[in-house]
Amino acid sequence: MARRRRSTATSRAAVAEARRRLLRAWLGSALLAAMVGGGWMLIRWEPVLLPVRLIAIEGELHHHSSRLLQQTLSERLNGGILTADLLDLKAATEELAWVARASLRRVWPDRLVVEVEEHRPIARWNADGLVTAEGVVFRPRVGTIPAGLPRLMGEDARAPEAVERYLRWRDELMLAGHLIETLAVDARGDWRLRLIMGTELRLGTARVEERLARFIANAPQLEFAAGLPQVVDLRYSNGFAVQWSADADPRARANPERDARSGNRG
Repeated sequence: MARRRRSTATSRAAVAEARRRLLRAWLGSALLAAMVGGGWMLIRWEPVLLPVRLIAIEGELHHHSSRLLQQTLSERLNGGILTADLLDLKAATEELAWVARASLRRVWPDRLVVEVEEHRPIARWNADGLVTAEGVVFRPRVGTIPAGLPRLMGEDARAPEAVERYLRWRDELMLAGHLIETLAVDARGDWRLRLIMGTELRLGTARVEERLARFIANAPQLEFAAGLPQVVDLRYSNGFAVQWSADADPRARANPERDARSGNRG
């Protein structure tokens, strides 16, 4: 009899445990269904219930107006204040050619704040681009390139080196009364300068700093001697060759390649 009672109690306990497990499984399923349903409702109705009503632009925008940037972000915006994809909106902002960096943040209840930093070009780059003081090349759409900038020319990979030399040579030549119009470096590393006054300086591939210093040291004597030099070829070990412009001193025109050169050119 006692053995039968123990068996009945065990059976009742097993049934109770099975019921508890079934209840827990049902509650878990119900909770999961509620979460899925709630997530779907959030995705479906959140943009309507909690829309982004204002996109505020912070930072200096010289070339891309706040209105244009707001329009770009509004077209890209997908979601409300909680579900808006800020990484996607950041990418959309930085796709604009003039934008260097951007960051976005949510401001409750209905505002996105966009902080923008624009590129600041110091020169044109080749025919269709601009370059910053850090050597970053970017290519804005036609009609937005500022006028009056000097031009640097070369492969994009050489932009940082070209900018570094331009900034240093600009200051050195400015002290001597000259301004750079064009700086160019070809695939072989051959450097050339064209000054605002029209003179072309050929610096070659080696010892270019020394060669430019040689021109600066002799520039006053050159100009005083016969007028405006058209080409100054500094690719010699200890001198340079000068080609004079057509309106130079008649004595220079009679000997248009008068030089002060020695050594080999390289």
